[in-house]
Amino acid sequence: MQQIKTINGKTKIYKPKKKYKENLVGYLFILPVIIGVLFFIAYPLVYSLISTFKNWNGLIPLGKAKWVKFEMYQRVLTDRAFWDSLLTTIITLIGIPIGMILSMGLAMLLNRGLKGTNTFRVIFYIPAIVSISAIIILWRGMLAVDGPLNAIFGIFGMKAKNWLGEPVYARISLIGMLVWKGLGVSTLLYIAGLQGISGSYLEAAKLDGANSFQIFTRIIFPLLKPTHFYMVVTGIINGMQLYIEPDLLLNGGPANSTRTVLIYLFQRFDNRLISEASVVAWILALIVFVVTALQFYMNSRSEKR
Repeated sequence: MQQIKTINGKTKIYKPKKKYKENLVGYLFILPVIIGVLFFIAYPLVYSLISTFKNWNGLIPLGKAKWVKFEMYQRVLTDRAFWDSLLTTIITLIGIPIGMILSMGLAMLLNRGLKGTNTFRVIFYIPAIVSISAIIILWRGMLAVDGPLNAIFGIFGMKAKNWLGEPVYARISLIGMLVWKGLGVSTLLYIAGLQGISGSYLEAAKLDGANSFQIFTRIIFPLLKPTHFYMVVTGIINGMQLYIEPDLLLNGGPANSTRTVLIYLFQRFDNRLISEASVVAWILALIVFVVTALQFYMNSRSEKR
C-alpha cells in the first residue's frame, strides 16, 4: 500500500491491484518445464547419488539394496582400470590444441576472400554433418594395414604400421580422427571470430610498421580470446564424455589402450555393477565441473588485467 497526495492536497491510500490471473497464467506456462526438470533431471541425479552408497545391481529396488557407505567409491578409486581409462581420456585431449592450431590456420586462409573460399568452407564442414558410422568405415579403411595411409608411407620407403592393432598407434589414430572430425566446426568458429575483428585495428598496425607476425600475435590472437576460451571449454567437456568414436573404431582396444572413462562406465553397467557406474559418473561430473570452473576463473582474471 502507498500513500498518494491528490490535486486537492488530500492523502489517499492506494492499493495496487493484485494480478493473480496473470501470475497464474505464467506459472501454468512454466509448469511443464518444472515438471520435466524435476522428473528427468533432479530425480535421476538424486537417485544415482543414493545408489553410490549402496551395493546395487539394478535387479532389485534401490531401497532393498545393502547400504555400504563409501565402499563403492573405494572400489572405483582403487581400480587400476579406472585410472588407465582416465589417463586415456586425458591423452585424447591432446587433440584440442592440435585442432585449434589447424582450424585457426585454415580460418585465416579462408578469410582472405580468395576465389572459391565458400566451396572450401562447405568441404571442411562435411565431417560435422556426416554420420559417425560412415566416418568410422572411412577411417577403418584408411588405417588398415593395406590401406591408403600405409600405401603413401610405402612410397617414401617407410614400413607399414598397424594403426588399429598396436596401442600407441591406436591412440594416435583416434586423436587424428577426432581432430579431423571437429576441424570443420572449429574453422567456422574462427572465421566468425576473424570477421568480428575491425579492419581499423589491422590498418592502424600496418601504418605503425607492424609485420604480419606482430599483427597476428598482438592483435588477431588476443582478440580471438573468446573463441579460444569456447573451444577449450567445449573441447574438454566433450573429450571427457568421449565414447562413440573409440567404441566404434577400436572397441576400446587394443589392450584397452583406447578405453575412455565413459567406456569404462558402460562396462560397469554391462556387468550389473550399477553402483560403481554411478560413482564413475559422479567423479566424471565433478572433474568436468572443477576444470570448467577453473577455466572461467582464469578467464575472468585475465580479462581484469
